[in-house]
Parts: sequence; structure tokens; C-alpha cells
Amino acid sequence: MKRFPFFLFFIGITHLVFADTTSKAQIDSLLRVLDGALNAYPVLDHKKEAYIMHLKSNLAKTTDHKSRFDQYGGLFDIYKNYQMDSAVDISIKRKQEALFLNNPKDIASANLNYAEVMMITGMYQNALDTIHRQGQNVVDRDLKTYIFHLYHSSYLLMKEFALTDKDRAGFSKMILQYKDSILSILPKSNFGYYLVKSSQLVELGKYKEALHWAEQAYKRFSFKHSKALSASALADAYEYLGNNEMAKKYLIISAIDDIENGVKEYISLRKLAVLLYGEGDIDRAYRYTKRCMEDAIFCNARFRTYEISHMLPIINSAYDAKNKHEKRNLRIGIFAISFLSLIVLGFFIFTYNRLLALAKARRALKEINKELQSINNDLTTTNNKLSESNHVKEEYIGYVFTMCSEYIDKMEDLRKKVNRKVKAGQIDELQKMTSSTTFVADELKEFYRSFDSVFLNLYPDFVVEFNSLLLPNEQIMPKANDLLTPELRIFALVRLGINDSIKIAEFLHYSPQTVYNYRLKVRAKAKATKEDFTNQVAKLGQVRK
Repeated sequence: MKRFPFFLFFIGITHLVFADTTSKAQIDSLLRVLDGALNAYPVLDHKKEAYIMHLKSNLAKTTDHKSRFDQYGGLFDIYKNYQMDSAVDISIKRKQEALFLNNPKDIASANLNYAEVMMITGMYQNALDTIHRQGQNVVDRDLKTYIFHLYHSSYLLMKEFALTDKDRAGFSKMILQYKDSILSILPKSNFGYYLVKSSQLVELGKYKEALHWAEQAYKRFSFKHSKALSASALADAYEYLGNNEMAKKYLIISAIDDIENGVKEYISLRKLAVLLYGEGDIDRAYRYTKRCMEDAIFCNARFRTYEISHMLPIINSAYDAKNKHEKRNLRIGIFAISFLSLIVLGFFIFTYNRLLALAKARRALKEINKELQSINNDLTTTNNKLSESNHVKEEYIGYVFTMCSEYIDKMEDLRKKVNRKVKAGQIDELQKMTSSTTFVADELKEFYRSFDSVFLNLYPDFVVEFNSLLLPNEQIMPKANDLLTPELRIFALVRLGINDSIKIAEFLHYSPQTVYNYRLKVRAKAKATKEDFTNQVAKLGQVRK
């Protein structure tokens, strides 16, 4: 798949950002590149999925167990930053291949893959137990490095959840200990050595030295996703040095690389959103935070979801306040323009009456009155549309807040349930529970029912009016326990102004082809032409307030 021009622009601009100084123009250019990447997000996501399907297709054709083990490793490296449920499944299948090969090193590697996913999803004790079991007899340098990395990352995440200063200090000590362990075993020419060294120096408060190591990593290494990691390290160092502009620049570069490579478990875009929020760029902060939340939920990266959930309501509230302020200013502007227009019109009428005869003046006034009536009708129509739009927005904002609150409650219930099972040692039950897709399916059903309920509360006659656009023998009616069918749900989004099939597919968790097929099938039943039918759907019903 061809890359977009903004990626070429990104390649060129990264050569300009090595210097220690930056400018507003550079920041603005990089932000435009990031915005372009986010606009192309569906295409990039499709490209990532296509690549994964290609790897799976190759795997299905492979019969050699060693090759299958290695290919599962490649898939795991993709899924661990993309989708945790799939990563767990891949690690289990990789272990099965390792058991067939009867190679202790391969078995340990697969078990450590499983531990890494447990760590990312917040199952820290499970992860640490698995790491400990594998680390007792490991002598291979690569596996020892992997073990130290997992210990280090686990304690780093656990520190974020620590409730007391004593616990945080203990975790900090363990973090530094495992940084030392990693550095003692990695070659100094290794990319990971540079990053760990930089983060170690940050922990020790030696920010200028940390910056030096991060800069060397950024300049010397250019393999896939290295820019995102080294740029993130640079941003951390600059942040501690108090240089927010340089921190912002490298956060943007890191975020662009994450988005381009289809990574969904990331940090840079969230940090950038917080930074932009503090600077008053509410629109971007809102869009970036929303993207982070959607990716964290898709990835099932619970710690990232927890981080974002604290900031999203604050940014969302500021975004809503900004919109209200802009609308208030718009109303004031319209009033001022209308007032000035009336003054000008009055002056014109006065002058016109003085110059022309009474009969001509009457004809002129008659024409002017017609125009004013037309303007009033247009204003009435516009005000009705604005009122409807505001009401729909209020309903769905309330729905989003309710959904977020319910999701947080469900996550808390799940955490308690998992915690109980961990304490009880019910690991098999935990594995069955996390391997099942029933939870996601039930959540989707509940999501559809909530969406249908809110929509029909706004447009109670939608189903009847929609069927009036179809041929008599082609009516679409929901089943007894359903509010809307998939076809009606798709055209409900069209009524709300979402006409892009890809966006509809993302919203409803359908495939784009499924949405296309449904729309094509329904249009074939319509009385009107394709264009007229879409326009008619967009005008259906009046909002019930």
C-alpha cells in the first residue's frame, strides 16, 4: 500500500530536528504531520491488519515446528503492542510448539512472552511468578536480558499504583537494581543499552547525561520503531531539564512513529495531549486523548486505560466549555451583524423614499419585505437545526459519560474478581476467563442496545418513517427483543450525520465490507435513487425534546 505524502514530509522534516533548539514553526509543522497521520488512521489500521493476515497466512502454510515457533514469535512482537488478548493466545501456541521441540530455551522464551502480556494487562503477581519460575535456571544471555527487562517493567508499573511513599521507594530501588542488571549484561553498542542508561540517569537526577545517551540512541539507530522509543527518552530528559518545547517536539515525533507503525500501547501521544492541554490547545488535546483511550481499550492495556481515564473527563470538560464559549461569541456576532444590517437597511430605505416617488417606494418596500421573510425563514430553519444538533449532542455526551462510568465500574468489578482468583490461586479459571470472548460480545450487545435506546428516544418514529422510504414488500422490522436491526442501526448513524462507511464500521465494530453490503442491500429496496435515498434518510424525523 502506498504511503501518503505526509509520511514523505515526515522523513524530510526529521532531518531538521536534531538540533537542541526548536521553533514554533517546527512544532506547528510536526503537529500538522501528526494530525495527518491521525486523519489517515483507518487506512494505517487496515494496513496493519493486512500485514498481520499475511503473516498468519504464511504461518498456516508452514509445517516445520521450528519455523512455526519462530513465526509465532514474530506475531507476538506485533500483538504485544497491538492487542493483548491475541498476544496471550499467540504465546500459548508458541509454547505448544516449543514443547513439541522439547527445547528448554524455547519453552522459557514462550513462558516469558506470556508473562509480558500479563504485566501489560495489570496481572503483576501472575507475571512475577512466571518470570521467577523461568529465571531460576536460565543461563542464556538473551533470556536473562529479557527476564531483567520484565522485572524492571513490572516494578515500574507497580510503582505507579503504589499507595505509600515507602512502597514507591521500595519499587524505585528494585527498578534501579534491574536497570543495573540490564546494563551489566547488554553490549554497550546495543540500542537497549542506550535507552536503559538514559532512563537510569533520569532516575538518578543526572538529566544532562541522560539527554546525551538518548540523543546518541536517536542518531545512531534507525530500525523500525526505534525513533519512537529514543524520541520518547529524549522527551523525558528535556522535560526534567525544564525545556518543554524540546520535550513537545520529541513527543510529537514519537507519536507519529507510533501511529504510522500501528502501535496501540504507547505513552507519547497521551503525554503530548496533557502538555497541549496545559498550553490551551484544547481541540488537539481532546482529539489525542480520545484516540489514546480508544487504542488502550482496543489493546486491552489496562494501565494505559487507567492513566487516560483520569485526564479524559478534564479535557472533555474544557473542550465542551470552549465550544460553548465559541457558540456564545458566534451568537453575539450574528446579533451585531444583524443589528448593523438593520441600520444600513433603514438608512437605505430612508434615502430611497426621499429620491423616488411614493409608488416606487412601496414596490421597493414590498420586495424588501419578501427578502426579510425569506431571511427569517432561513434563520428559523437554521435555529431549528442548531437546536436539534445541540440536543443530540447533549444526549450523546450524557450517554458517553454514562458509558465511561459504567466501564470504570466494570473494570473495578473485574479487578476485584481477578484479585480474588489470584489470591485463591485459581490461575486456570483466570486463563479461561481472559481467553473467553463472551465478555466483549456481551459488551457489544449492551453498547448496541444503549445506542439504539438513546437514538429512538431522540427519533421515536425513525423505524416507521424509514420503512416508508422502502418498497411495500421490503420493510425492515426489528426482532421482538431488539430495538434496531444492523441495517437500521447503520442508517441511524447516517441520520446523525455520519455517512462514511469506514467510520460507521469503526463505531459499530463491523467490518467496512459488512457496512457496505448492508447499505447496498437496503438501497436496492428503496423507492428513490441512491442519492435521493441518502438525502431522505438524513431528513427523517424530528428530535423529541
